[in-house]
Amino acid sequence: MRNPKRCLLFAAAALIGVSAVGDAQIQRLTLEQMVRRADDAVYGTIVDKEVVRIDHPIDGPELYYTTLFIEGASLVSGEPVTVGVSFPGGFTDAEHGVYNSEAPSADDVALGRRVVAFYAWSDNMGGDFASNALYASHGGLYPTFESRGGAVVVQGRGAGYAVRDNCTLGGLEDSVRAIAARPAPEGGK
Repeated sequence: MRNPKRCLLFAAAALIGVSAVGDAQIQRLTLEQMVRRADDAVYGTIVDKEVVRIDHPIDGPELYYTTLFIEGASLVSGEPVTVGVSFPGGFTDAEHGVYNSEAPSADDVALGRRVVAFYAWSDNMGGDFASNALYASHGGLYPTFESRGGAVVVQGRGAGYAVRDNCTLGGLEDSVRAIAARPAPEGGK
């Protein structure tokens, strides 16, 4: 015969496990939601990259953050900008660092790569590390390429991402500026 207390304990543990999995879902964002939640977006070239390690008394040891330095222009204002945009994870050398499943791929953050990055300021990304956080982790970074006709194309990432389909940089800039110029819906940024 089964122990009712043991069955209740297993049922409670299963519910906790399911609720924890539910909280770990990747956030689906439209372009409007991304623009409203991010402080800005930049199109430019990754000109430098820095990885820092933080050993924090509360958040723990060995917290690694990568900061990409992107030189380009704001998609909202069109003004020239050089901005540092950070995300969790990275390596200071071949043996010291951590992978983060939500970090952009190594190809997407290579020096010289031209990208669009959405970001928002964070006073504490963990370990008291303050920076412009890449919004939605890898979902806030979009590689670009030049078409045969010379147009810059932003690579879409598919359903659930702010830039779902490939589009021209000019088209994305127009959309971002139009969203930023409109009043936010009630309760929105």
